[in-house]
Amino acid sequence: MRDGAPSTPDPQYRWTPGADPSTPAEIDRFFHSPAIERLKELMCDIGRRLWQREFVDGNGGNLTIRVGDDLALCTPTGNSKGFMTPDMMCLVDLQGRQVAGARVRTSEILTHLGVMKRQPDAKACCHAHPPTATGFAVAGVAPERFLTPEAEVFLGEVGLAEYRSPGSAANGRSVGSAAARHLCVLMRNHGVMTRGKHLEIAYWRMENVEALCRTWLAARAALPQGDLPRITGDEARRLQELYERVSADG
Repeated sequence: MRDGAPSTPDPQYRWTPGADPSTPAEIDRFFHSPAIERLKELMCDIGRRLWQREFVDGNGGNLTIRVGDDLALCTPTGNSKGFMTPDMMCLVDLQGRQVAGARVRTSEILTHLGVMKRQPDAKACCHAHPPTATGFAVAGVAPERFLTPEAEVFLGEVGLAEYRSPGSAANGRSVGSAAARHLCVLMRNHGVMTRGKHLEIAYWRMENVEALCRTWLAARAALPQGDLPRITGDEARRLQELYERVSADG
């Protein structure tokens, strides 16, 4: 509590514009600084959660956090997200070139960077393959709007990005274009990308979209014919207003 006023957590990483480390010694000190080490531990924790929820399989999925004007922390390639350790994390510039880290950076870094370049508020990205939401991505179908208040407040309209080869610059452009307008993007025939001002909220949005898609399927099973009931009128407008406030904050 600050000055006696209630507060909420604000886990954003904030850097000083124009102060990125540049020499090898500066980069090494930055990469092993206490603040960056805490972010590495967070990435391992989020990775475990993705794996425990079965949102990733094999070595799938990847995470990024922007930590400078031209720097981003990312997960390594070829590792299960459920069993990462902080020493595995990598540091790249916004062109995708690795500048620090003992492991090779994720092969899909250009997709994350495509999002960050198109959307300044995207300080963190989470890519995973939650089965139900990925099924919607394969079908090329975004979930319907105004079915639940949580989905409207925390996701808004879910975007769709055309399929491009994973890891390619073209995929970065495709997903980046959709993510400029949407907090959550279904990547056709691939998976899901969510963004936020910090990694925790980007991960939460992954939970949100999977829950929304599962809820849609359950509702359709309960009501196989006809339109599903939706939130409408003033109640829908209130949810839209809440979404605009929430999305502006992260």
